[in-house]
Amino acid sequence: MEDSLNPGVWEHAALAGVPRSVLHIEGLAAREAIAVWQENIGVLYDVRLRNKVDDRFQFHAEAFHFGEVVLTSYRCTAQSFDRSRARIGRDGLDHITLQICLQGSHGRRDGGSDDAAGSGDLIVADLAQPQSTGTSDFDSLNLTMPRRLLAPLLKAPDEQNMRVISGKTPLVALLRNHLQGLYDGAPAMSRQDAEAVVGPTLELAAAAMNAAVTEENAASIRLALTGEIRRHVDAHIVDRGLTAETVAGAFGISTRKLYYLFEPYGGFSSYIQEERLRRCRAELVDPDHRQESIAEIAERYGFSHRKSFIRAFRRSFDVTPREMRALAAEGRSLPAGYGEGQTMWHWIRKLR
Repeated sequence: MEDSLNPGVWEHAALAGVPRSVLHIEGLAAREAIAVWQENIGVLYDVRLRNKVDDRFQFHAEAFHFGEVVLTSYRCTAQSFDRSRARIGRDGLDHITLQICLQGSHGRRDGGSDDAAGSGDLIVADLAQPQSTGTSDFDSLNLTMPRRLLAPLLKAPDEQNMRVISGKTPLVALLRNHLQGLYDGAPAMSRQDAEAVVGPTLELAAAAMNAAVTEENAASIRLALTGEIRRHVDAHIVDRGLTAETVAGAFGISTRKLYYLFEPYGGFSSYIQEERLRRCRAELVDPDHRQESIAEIAERYGFSHRKSFIRAFRRSFDVTPREMRALAAEGRSLPAGYGEGQTMWHWIRKLR
């Protein structure tokens, strides 16, 4: 299959971290783009467009290989997906895909509106069972894994195909935010970090599908909740009103529980200070902030006392802010590499 791909359509990268693969259609005419998409997704499904072919056809697919699972993002025009018993017999795939619908809808073609996953919902696809589904124009996050990894964690592993679970349930919302965080953070993750997060991710997925937190996956739920709080903190790091009370209130938990969740980080206040120091360091070495004084950067992140800021910065990075900026002026580049040249479909087929 890979030999027949149009040159320039696939992009691969590893960057010494999580392998990444992107399929795009820039520069292709509509009919050519449709052929490329059908050829590629055809590894798993028979697909056809649900509307008339025109220049509005678009898709973008990006994947990260987390060792034993593959996390993908699809954006595509409305279409139908079929996976017949004959195809299942030919390819022998025994995988499960969890799809989070970010926009649009996806569901059984012979079902009603209640059978379709809408924005925020989770829909389960068992690749060892027949499927006949349709989508609107849609955007989704998808986690694909071998059955052997997820099935032992489920109450009814063989009764999940085409099951839709509301995104309003707390555990599905937690899973959705967790997968979005993995997708956003994957480019900066090491392969070791990516492999380490697979187990907790599967346990969180099982909790969402079982609609219950068991003793076995409680730790993973706490890990996912902590990750969601960390992303909230990171997004509001310059807010002077970012306190334990406001954060706990935003997540409907007590400050006591918040402190407990952040014990591994040296405490909640320590986590905020360290994150603000990291932001200061990033701006000190960024040429776009070269015209700003060290005091201006420090003030933006709440460090209004010069001596206290210098002490905290040195404690974290073993150099003063001024020394850090001077070192950055020397100029350094990070090594870059390329992936193994395998597509996301290749990765999924090889999961066992």
